Amino acid sequence: MEKAMSLEERLAALERENDRLHAWNEINNLMGQYTVNWVPKTLHRALDFYALDQPDVSVEIADRGVFIGPEAVQLFFNKFSRMSQVVGNLLIHYLTSSMIVVAGDGKTAKGVWRSPGIEAVVPPDGGKPVPLWSFGAYAVDFIRTKGVWKVWHLHWYRTIKCTYKDAWVEDLSLTYTGRIPGSPENVGATTYHNPYRPDTTQESIPPCPEPYETWTDSKWMVTPRIMEE
Repeated sequence: MEKAMSLEERLAALERENDRLHAWNEINNLMGQYTVNWVPKTLHRALDFYALDQPDVSVEIADRGVFIGPEAVQLFFNKFSRMSQVVGNLLIHYLTSSMIVVAGDGKTAKGVWRSPGIEAVVPPDGGKPVPLWSFGAYAVDFIRTKGVWKVWHLHWYRTIKCTYKDAWVEDLSLTYTGRIPGSPENVGATTYHNPYRPDTTQESIPPCPEPYETWTDSKWMVTPRIMEE
């Protein structure tokens, strides 16, 4: 028979659970704000959402490589925002099916969102913008720093990126885009990039985050969750 919890223990447990619920709401709003600012005109503001006081803060977008450290993350967004022409370009990535797990110790959290998106990109030589489908998923480690939740490690997984006209089975020209031109040599190798192609098999990556007590590493992002029969 389990020992009955004392009043003090019950109050402490309720306080921890209340804190985790507040964290869930704050993290969900954080990602909403992040995507709202993910437009060419305000793309540089994405840096405000990152834990730039953490030496291993990182961002990985599709097969662009892994930018690790405050300076690298700032370099990524500075380069990316300069590449995104404001007039005529469109970047909208919605968030769906939020799955957030706050660590038992309340210091970190993990989150996954499926993300359908629409884009319009002006060709390098000018002309009429090209409408695109851009679907994928976010997997994110969050950390509470100075009492505020921030993005710690963010990985965007591209599932499809193609023209609206030809769709994802016919147009594979944007399946792989590679590193951003001019990226430094110390940009880490892409950890996982398996966009849809007619000759590929899709996996349950990123998986649903599972309950955990204390953060250890980001391997959970690329470990398929095997459902029991």
